[in-house]
Amino acid sequence: MTKYIITLLVCFSFITQAQRSFEKGKNVVALGADLGIYSYTSKIASQPTSKKEAAANKIFSLHYEYGVLNWLGVGAKVQYSDYFTETDSVTNTKPSVTSVDGSVLVNAHFVRSKYVDMLAGFNIGYSHLNWDARDAYVSQAKGGGLIYDIHFQPRFYFGKYVGMYLNLAYVHCAYRDMDFQNTFTKLDDALDLVGGGANIGIGIQAKF
Repeated sequence: MTKYIITLLVCFSFITQAQRSFEKGKNVVALGADLGIYSYTSKIASQPTSKKEAAANKIFSLHYEYGVLNWLGVGAKVQYSDYFTETDSVTNTKPSVTSVDGSVLVNAHFVRSKYVDMLAGFNIGYSHLNWDARDAYVSQAKGGGLIYDIHFQPRFYFGKYVGMYLNLAYVHCAYRDMDFQNTFTKLDDALDLVGGGANIGIGIQAKF
């Protein structure tokens, strides 16, 4: 009887191991789309005061993760952000504000069933922002800085390899001493733009 119990336990252990949605040695590649809602503080060096500004963007991302332990993954992420802007009623032009980011990621997987993988983690890296007013008389700015996020992601698999995920994250950006130019006066200046907010998104992933 004891032999049967031991055999059943061993078989159950192998089945449990085989049904894990994430484990050591696995690779995950994912594509995602997010909506970001932020609050920034902007400060131009030549001016005495700063001001608060709200912003929103749409984000498209690609990330790769490798399982270094059964519960721990590391990898990299690149993303492109396009901020929502309004057409100026006077000049009839619409500014373009975009950023390209690259970061490393670390994820802790605390639920790893057959079809469900829940994780929490963080990204940290570099972001390059470009603001083009697209008008001969207004301003433009470009530069880079630190970006990081803290995120929670439930992943769901439809089979062994392919699935979808949801993303909820807090994001922080700090662009320091950006090249700022008023194209009307041709004066160079420096701009600090610091802030953050929430990202909410969805994506698909493949595991191999």
